[in-house]
Amino acid sequence: MIIDSQIWKYELKKEINDVVFFFENADFNDDSEISHLLDDKAFIKLQKFTIYTSIIIRKLIEAHKISFELLGENFSIFSYKKNPSEKITNWNSYEIEKIYYLDSPRKVNISIKDLVDKIIHSFHFMPKYYLQKIDNLLPDEDIENLTNEGLEGFYFSSDKSKNKDLLFISFDKYVEILKKIINDFIVRKTYEGDKLVVNSRTNEK
Repeated sequence: MIIDSQIWKYELKKEINDVVFFFENADFNDDSEISHLLDDKAFIKLQKFTIYTSIIIRKLIEAHKISFELLGENFSIFSYKKNPSEKITNWNSYEIEKIYYLDSPRKVNISIKDLVDKIIHSFHFMPKYYLQKIDNLLPDEDIENLTNEGLEGFYFSSDKSKNKDLLFISFDKYVEILKKIINDFIVRKTYEGDKLVVNSRTNEK
């Protein structure tokens, strides 16, 4: 049970600073073996960040340390329907461009609880980067004609939802949600019947 939520909110803040610093200073366009190692390190860094922060958030929810106002808020992300002709296995899970219709995104809303639950139980997890063409006359399939301009966000789906759709959230949106949780201060706890209701005063500073 979490008693002092500020300790864990400090952890969230520390994790944000660490991962933001990493991606702001990463050079993904270094044409060397080091660049390939950086890709692997970046993937692990992002996955550890999202899973760790999601576990902290879920524990804060279970301890009633996040207000009902914030838990009731929905955040806009993107969803991609599954291709019914493609079967998902452990061997093809990275081939999301075949499994899902990535060219047909739909805006959907998600709550904080649903978001972190899907991340913790993620089956798919894959970063997406801002890719820029060097020469616009060359075809999109030419990988050598692309430069990596940094992290855009990540795709994910849970083991239960993978056969329905794939979700995408931008990195900035995820960090925004974390900051809302950090600034969410509980000021009142009341009971409505047998249900505990937790209200807050949000500090936007």
